[in-house]
Amino acid sequence: MPLAYDPEFAKAAAPILSQLRLDKRPAVHDIEARRAAIRTIASQHSEIPLPDDMQHLVHKVPAGDHQVEIHHFRKKDIPIQGRGAPAIIHIHGGGYISLSAKGSSATGITCTSLTGVQLLSIEYRLAPESPYLAALDDCWAALQWVHSHAAELSIDLHRLAVMGESSGGGIAAALTIIARDRSILPPLAKQILIYPMLDDRTVTNHTGNLAFWDEGDNITGWSAYLGPAYGTDIVPAQAAPARVETVEGLPPMYIDCPQLDIFVKENSEYVRRFLEANIPVEFHVYPGLPHGFEGLAPMCSAVQRAMANRLRAMMDF
Repeated sequence: MPLAYDPEFAKAAAPILSQLRLDKRPAVHDIEARRAAIRTIASQHSEIPLPDDMQHLVHKVPAGDHQVEIHHFRKKDIPIQGRGAPAIIHIHGGGYISLSAKGSSATGITCTSLTGVQLLSIEYRLAPESPYLAALDDCWAALQWVHSHAAELSIDLHRLAVMGESSGGGIAAALTIIARDRSILPPLAKQILIYPMLDDRTVTNHTGNLAFWDEGDNITGWSAYLGPAYGTDIVPAQAAPARVETVEGLPPMYIDCPQLDIFVKENSEYVRRFLEANIPVEFHVYPGLPHGFEGLAPMCSAVQRAMANRLRAMMDF
């Protein structure tokens, strides 16, 4: 039986899929065309008002010769004494080349409103204007700042997780590798990876025209991020976490990926390594859904089931 969209998803997503014309892809390395397509998706989501019981704070963190913004979403009634409350450092997606933390505020508002867990979203620099290590350096600076300001932020460092979607999931996974290698204490409690972009060597597409992010997109995003190193053997694990020599010592992982996503095989392989290392892992594969499915048909029942799993993972650490 050939792969196909979930019927309910296909019906709900039809208007936006027709706008994107998945059968007519931008040329490889056409970054601006891809940024425009991703903005088309983002524009479908109306802004979500901040609930009365929540705060949206913006922290500016020194990072070398510039500052990194952190968009901090939290409930107003979180504890302000003792060890604080759990929190998640969030890293937005966009193929390393697009989107922003500020523009992804709906994620922070929705997740914090439904889980009660603080979310701190990092406004990292994008490629190709700022290639690797820029984004990772920004996220590391943000993590260090959160560690040094945990008390005033009401954050329990023993319950600090990282989370990211797509390229943000790749950066989140890389951040756990750096945190392990640099012996950050207490160690990160969990990594929540949403269809993460982990392996620059992925250049095949098993879905035909069903993938929202295809092999041409992947080549474009990775080459923008890695520059001359792309396609060589010198790419480090901090850039492409699938290349890490060992996953020993990395935090427990939640990971989900739709089956109509070119990342599903590299994600499955990453999960296999965690299973062999006896690191707790929860892995969901969703048939009939493509990359970025929650932005294409958020009310579809299959998407709602996936989001319920994701929200539960955000509270369970």
